Amino acid sequence: MKLKYLPLISILALASCDDYLDVKPMGKLIPTQVEEFENILNNTNTLDFHFMDNNRGNFYAMLGDNLEISENQAAFNYISSNPNIECYAAYTFYLPYQNPLTDQYTWSWGVYRAVGLLNNVVEGIEGLEGGAESEYGKQVIAQAKAARAWSYMVGGLGYGPMYDPNGENNVRTIPYRTSASPLEPNPDLATTAQLFDYLQQDLDAALNAPDNVANPCRANKAAVYALRAEMYMYKRDWDNMLESATEAWNRAVSNNGGVDNLIYDYNQFYYEEDPSASPSPGTDVEVGLELKGPDPDFDKSYSRENLFYRVSPTGYTTTTFYPSEDFLSLFDKENDLRYKLFMLKTLGYSTTEGDVKYDDGIRVVYFRGNKTLMNEGITYPILLLMKAEAEARTNDLSSALNDLNLLRKYRYSNTINTDLPGGESMSADELLYEILKERRREQPINSYQRVFDIKRYVFDSGKPWSQTEIVHKIGEKTYSAPIDNEHYTLPLSNVVIEYNPQWGLEPNDIYYDPTSNK
Repeated sequence: MKLKYLPLISILALASCDDYLDVKPMGKLIPTQVEEFENILNNTNTLDFHFMDNNRGNFYAMLGDNLEISENQAAFNYISSNPNIECYAAYTFYLPYQNPLTDQYTWSWGVYRAVGLLNNVVEGIEGLEGGAESEYGKQVIAQAKAARAWSYMVGGLGYGPMYDPNGENNVRTIPYRTSASPLEPNPDLATTAQLFDYLQQDLDAALNAPDNVANPCRANKAAVYALRAEMYMYKRDWDNMLESATEAWNRAVSNNGGVDNLIYDYNQFYYEEDPSASPSPGTDVEVGLELKGPDPDFDKSYSRENLFYRVSPTGYTTTTFYPSEDFLSLFDKENDLRYKLFMLKTLGYSTTEGDVKYDDGIRVVYFRGNKTLMNEGITYPILLLMKAEAEARTNDLSSALNDLNLLRKYRYSNTINTDLPGGESMSADELLYEILKERRREQPINSYQRVFDIKRYVFDSGKPWSQTEIVHKIGEKTYSAPIDNEHYTLPLSNVVIEYNPQWGLEPNDIYYDPTSNK
């Protein structure tokens, strides 16, 4: 008889502490104090591998419109032996994107490895005499529940549809498991409606979080309010989104001594010159230079811009993808410092087959994720834009424009007036569109975030930011998929289905070969 639990769901029971604890226990295996359970929250496995593969790419981002694959990359890099062939599968809308016969990093290395640790923290402290009643215990449980809510929100919206405020939301997504015991069977798959009910419960409890934390991988109270704003954003509950985003922003400004301590002014960034640098002809020397800023922390998890830090896909090489033309067109190439600092010309993908060299030549590549540390959680700029979006959607256009212009002051060249041109005369839709474009510029180019936005914008039918399908090109060949269907809802792997027969799901016996889509 098979035990009905998820692989790695109870980390402390299934693996050695040396594998999973950053702070190693001295002569103890089972934590017996709140402090020892708190140490588990310092583990990188609570914030890593969500929608990532083992080489730190992100197949889910390939469903969006930020990236493109060249003909040479498709022909010679994305072959059947490529260890991350699911990136090509997603780009060409080959279902299922991941091999159903193998374990999925998204599931067991991301969502459920994280919540396995977090559930141990919650249940462990609740099992200590007086642990859950102490102020210290409440704060640690709150931080664990905030992290758990984020992990389940990301997982649920990847494996399920977007929340429909006018629908029943009865599609089953993922199990919202809160037990730490590997002997406890998994609950039923939560519907989208149930998922958001559980998220609400966890984030309500998470309001016991402390006002300040040493590192933003742990949630403070401002981060919890920001997570609530994000939850309401996905529910399209604009009033509550605004209330939570405003509370989060005001707390952040107060806690950190002003906006200058929350957002980097890119006018203060520069590349350190290297007289010995010898870039390839036609490429930018900055590709190989070191970026300098007002402090040395902009590439650290505790960067001043990080409110709730979660690992983002790493910087990439030209063997994987390039920025799409649609993404490149977002930027004011003369004045947007994100473009001037990070959109650099470099040698593209090339390979030699026999006597023939296949070469993409010089390509523009977005190096922001290589030069700085991108955050897949919530940054202060993203929080400010969530606040601005909620203001625009509730028709407070003056406040929305002020917030947008506040961010632009830090991102655009100070040789010009950084305020949005014509912003004061824009309609609500026009201003909202500018806010959403700014949001896209601020997100990591290759994370799940843009794809989730594409899914939620479906409900803004007829608006310029709303799309009904995504079209990808490789040379002259096109691949397309409608957004509001199974192409944007991930299936569970056979590994998980077979361990959970109570869900009534049928394994997928497809012969997995995304290269047949060429």
